[in-house]
Amino acid sequence: MLDDCARAGVRLLGAPAGLAVPVRGTVIHDAGDRMAESPGGLLLLVGVDPADPRAAVLPAQAAARGCTAVVVKCRGGDPAPFVREASAHGIAVLAADDDLPWRNIDAVLSCAVTGPGTAAAFGAVPAGGELYALADHLAAVVGGAAVVEDLARRVIAYSSVPGVRIDAPRERGILQRRIEDLPELPVQRRQYQQVLAAPGVVRFPVIGEELPRAAVAVRAGTLPLGTLWVIEPESGISEEGTAALVETARLVAPHLLRLLNLPEAERRLRRDTLLALLGPGSAAQESCSILGVRAGVPFRLLALAPPAAGSGGAALPAAALATVVEHAESEVARHAAAHRPDVTVAATGGVVFALLPYAAEEGDGTRFAEAALATVRRAVSPGIRAALTRPCEDPAASASLRREAEAVLRASAGTAAGGPPVTVAEVRHRILLDRLGDELERDPWLRLTGVDALLAHDAGHGTGYGASVTAWLDELGDVATAAHRLRVHPNTLRHRLRRVRELFGLDLGDPDVRLAVWLELRRSARP
Repeated sequence: MLDDCARAGVRLLGAPAGLAVPVRGTVIHDAGDRMAESPGGLLLLVGVDPADPRAAVLPAQAAARGCTAVVVKCRGGDPAPFVREASAHGIAVLAADDDLPWRNIDAVLSCAVTGPGTAAAFGAVPAGGELYALADHLAAVVGGAAVVEDLARRVIAYSSVPGVRIDAPRERGILQRRIEDLPELPVQRRQYQQVLAAPGVVRFPVIGEELPRAAVAVRAGTLPLGTLWVIEPESGISEEGTAALVETARLVAPHLLRLLNLPEAERRLRRDTLLALLGPGSAAQESCSILGVRAGVPFRLLALAPPAAGSGGAALPAAALATVVEHAESEVARHAAAHRPDVTVAATGGVVFALLPYAAEEGDGTRFAEAALATVRRAVSPGIRAALTRPCEDPAASASLRREAEAVLRASAGTAAGGPPVTVAEVRHRILLDRLGDELERDPWLRLTGVDALLAHDAGHGTGYGASVTAWLDELGDVATAAHRLRVHPNTLRHRLRRVRELFGLDLGDPDVRLAVWLELRRSARP
């Protein structure tokens, strides 16, 4: 198990009780919550820095609640004091690679705990994707299409290897994600009973449109989890193919077990559905039932982003930003699971989005948004920013809500950290300036050449024409107040305003020119 985990990016730092201690499964611990009873549990300490002295109390808590081991990410810190404290309480410590997503760590360790050798087969592939890879491998070995089904005959994974043998019923089953239960084929129901009762591979001949196929039950010990099917080639399934079918069923078992024990499949479906809904041209009607959104009932979008560059430190490198976003997504999803299971969470484009359907006890979602933001700031970074969109009743407008949320995040990048989620009402004026700036960047010919010349003159000669015009416009043409602000004599400011017209051709007596000049100068002054 340890060799498999090490190859997947999880290494052992200390095992005071040896390596024969039984482990019953993984448990995810939120640093802000009370630790749950977990006899034999492998505790994933998400958001915990083992080098932080405050983390020293966790091994004792883990031991008191029956845990066997804990998993941490060192992130460059020295875990030795934490490991010593854990050893004093009989707790083993494993360290995961900093860039390995926690959901992949959970999948790797779950596989390693559930069945020997399985972690090595998948490495750090997210749960679910490996089932398709296994189906592809089986189809390539046997020469026929393969599918993994649960006990409800739902298609969990299927092969996509080109050129292998497949029939129409199998194609329909894959498209519908469920195997047809045809009244004229009662023999089909008996086939499933035979497979689940048999200790090994069961083969079936041609039946109607169905080509010959072989199947085997997928089990965890004696517990049936589903079935694995493969269409036989024209020459029939070989001994190698039969062995591959049995071995693939063994490797599939821990992942089907995990899907039964955790609603991972549903979470992934909701996450993917939300990402599709936030994109252009999404099928909103199909998404509503999955996401719990009903036409005419309000919902909102919460968006969270890493600290903006220049707000409390240097800009983070791309890899670090990705880690922050992933950690934030995990924390919001965990908070939602505990407090609002109807909330769907997904990250894309460096932003974490949470869809908040209307709930009578939660009102408009503001309370959840503030609590989720506080949780993420505690666990990830105090500089995390958030935006909360206006309520919307049309699921088809979700992509527009995403644009609103991203615009609010951008416009609020310069605000002080630590505040509540920002709404469009608070920064609409800044969004307007951002949009204007985008248009001027996209079509430079729209810019006033006089303003470009004025700014270039200031930069090249150290003059202050831009600041002078801006101050005068900010004070609505009040020369005395603007001059006081600039700490110059009013006549000096009047002279500068005349020179602006003479040098750069800007007629500040024209109200339209004044507005355009003011907007461009304000835009140029923004970071």
